[in-house]
Amino acid sequence: MNNKINFLFVLIIFTAGILGYANSFDCSFQFDDQNVFHSSVTESSSSIRDWVHLFPNRPVGILTFFGNFQLHGLDVWGYHLVNLIIHLINAFLVWYLTLLTLSTPVMKNAEISNYKVVIGFLVGLLFVTHPLATQSVTYIVQRFTSLATLFYLLSILLFVRGRLWQGNRKVVWFLYGFSILSAVLGMLSKEIAFTLPFAILLYEFCFLKHDPLKWRIKDEGLIIPMVIIFLFSIQALRILSLKHFGTIPPIQGYAYSISMKEYFFTQFSVILTYIRLFVLPIHQNFDYDYPIATAFFQLRTIVSFLLLMLILTAGAVFFKKHRMISFGIFWFFLTLSVESSIMPISQNVIFEHRTYLPGFGFFIALIAAFFSFFKRQYIWVAVTLLLAFAATNAVMTYQRNKIWKNEYTFWADSLKKSPHKARPNNNFGLALFAQGKVEEAVQYYDKALRITPDFIFFYNNRGAAYAKLGRYREAIDDYNEAIRLQPDHPGAYYNRAIAYSDLGDYKKALEDYRVAIRLGSRFTDAYVNLANIFSRFGQYQQAIEKLTEAVQHKSKDPKIYYNRGINYAKLGQHEFAIKDYNRALKINPKEPDAYYNRGNAYAALGQTHNAIGDWTRAIHLKPSFAEAYNNRGTLYFMTGNAESGCHDAKKACEMGICKALDWALKESYCR
Repeated sequence: MNNKINFLFVLIIFTAGILGYANSFDCSFQFDDQNVFHSSVTESSSSIRDWVHLFPNRPVGILTFFGNFQLHGLDVWGYHLVNLIIHLINAFLVWYLTLLTLSTPVMKNAEISNYKVVIGFLVGLLFVTHPLATQSVTYIVQRFTSLATLFYLLSILLFVRGRLWQGNRKVVWFLYGFSILSAVLGMLSKEIAFTLPFAILLYEFCFLKHDPLKWRIKDEGLIIPMVIIFLFSIQALRILSLKHFGTIPPIQGYAYSISMKEYFFTQFSVILTYIRLFVLPIHQNFDYDYPIATAFFQLRTIVSFLLLMLILTAGAVFFKKHRMISFGIFWFFLTLSVESSIMPISQNVIFEHRTYLPGFGFFIALIAAFFSFFKRQYIWVAVTLLLAFAATNAVMTYQRNKIWKNEYTFWADSLKKSPHKARPNNNFGLALFAQGKVEEAVQYYDKALRITPDFIFFYNNRGAAYAKLGRYREAIDDYNEAIRLQPDHPGAYYNRAIAYSDLGDYKKALEDYRVAIRLGSRFTDAYVNLANIFSRFGQYQQAIEKLTEAVQHKSKDPKIYYNRGINYAKLGQHEFAIKDYNRALKINPKEPDAYYNRGNAYAALGQTHNAIGDWTRAIHLKPSFAEAYNNRGTLYFMTGNAESGCHDAKKACEMGICKALDWALKESYCR
């Protein structure tokens, strides 16, 4: 009977999760997603090594993104599907781990274990429906968090199964082996997994020992965590250094730096905010404008600290009679410790995705409290309240996902809740710029700069808006200011070069492109635009040399080869031009201009059949390609195919290019 009920409950958990995220599949890439899906890895020639290089400390997570990209490119639905599947698996693991916990030696005879089927269901249901999880599920890049959580929970689950196994010892060590493997995979997904061995010790202490103070050196509950700690230490020594405990400069749009002390003190109130959001998930915000604590003896800081100490004390007091409550409290603080302690991991002191793994502890403590303190005859009231809470959460999750639809809705929501923070103003300006509302975008860039006047990216963004409006002098002024603030930033030189080009000041544009390239610009267009200036003045060989330099820097952008081919063609070196068009088309076989220009090169070499074939491919990819129709029509006439020539000449003329038709009419080829 229990198996049928458990199957039904798992089905309900999955259904609730799917319904809560049913509207998330078309939500666009947001914010840090752009750091993963950068053009450097989304080129068709990018390798798995290029992807792993982006996040070398998180190769497991990045490999899942690589797999997504190979299957469906940048179509977001597949990424959301994988994120949701991971979330549902985590809900299943939470459900199963809760059931297993209530069957451990310490808990199996406790009164609360009589309700383990219902408790497991409620923990899984609250976990899968709570809107705080949206930042770990709908925010594509935070698959790092949810995937690390999957391996974290799975590792503990396998360890517990091994500790409870009564049969063949080979099975036990098989389970332990996969527990260690899962731990390593979690560590290589995100750094939050570093608390895992201590979570295993906590679980052993709470549920697997009747006398938690008696430990033996041969205890498997001690050996396995020690092995994991050893493996984790190797990774920690590789990626951590003293600089991770230093002050974070204002590099993310803030007007201030954050020291280790300030970050740590601020976390006292941040953790209370997380608890409030679990209980009352309203006013969620991606980009909180959170007050920074500068000293311990500030009222907000010390009150928050005392309240947290009260919660931890309650965890210790409840340990003897209400061990699940204690475990939930200690799990919550332990799993938050990587991102909410003394290490200032960024200027962002609060992010909702940091509550994803701690959420298991919160929900297990909450539900255990309901079942421990409600009298038996009123348990149904507790269940009703918790089901109502879960249903409300599912609706709020669905509503929260609407915020993630696109950049405009996303940053409009953050701006509404953090109107005096620079980053939401700037990023909302970017969203307006993308919609063509450039004048409005400038207003928000202005506000961002009033809040944080020394941040170069805001000047770059406003400069781009001014340039779009044709206000090139103002754009150059902004780029000048960006360069003053950071003289070694290639992006500002690159943008200023474009503005100079638009003004016709090619000499200054050349200088800025050269500086951008010397400073290590990743812009392929810096090389291409520089070469185009040389080409404009007939300096084709210099253009070729600059594009060859780009190739030597291992650029995989087809534009490099395509533009070098054009310059070879202008020098009459059509064989070299064809080789470069071939390389460009190997990288991007759907570029009509490359086929068109290769067709021109073939025609110049007298390779009529190849030329017509390339122009035909260009027309297939771009049916409105008037130049391709015109050239193909001309070549048809020259090879005696007047009927096809007339057809193409007329099509080209309909599109505005009548050279072939005028010549054909003059020669009486067409009527």
